[in-house]
Amino acid sequence: MKVRIERRGGLAGIPAAGERDFDELSSEQREALGALQRVSGGMSPAPGADRFHYKVIMTDDGTIQEFDVSEDAMPDELAGIVQTEP
Repeated sequence: MKVRIERRGGLAGIPAAGERDFDELSSEQREALGALQRVSGGMSPAPGADRFHYKVIMTDDGTIQEFDVSEDAMPDELAGIVQTEP
């Protein structure tokens, strides 16, 4: 399974993303991802025009699962995967 995390928003609006194989994630990252999956339907966006917004995209054998995560709900373990795109 591939896990892609895209970051948008922020003051400068510079997009960033990162992708990992699920097997490459640390146990902390896997736990954080599982927690996000369980609560993703009940998240409401955080107020603020200059906040980051994340999209988590998981792809496994043609099946795609996507969900949005607000800046304050994104665990540091997963936010660290994201890198600014050139």
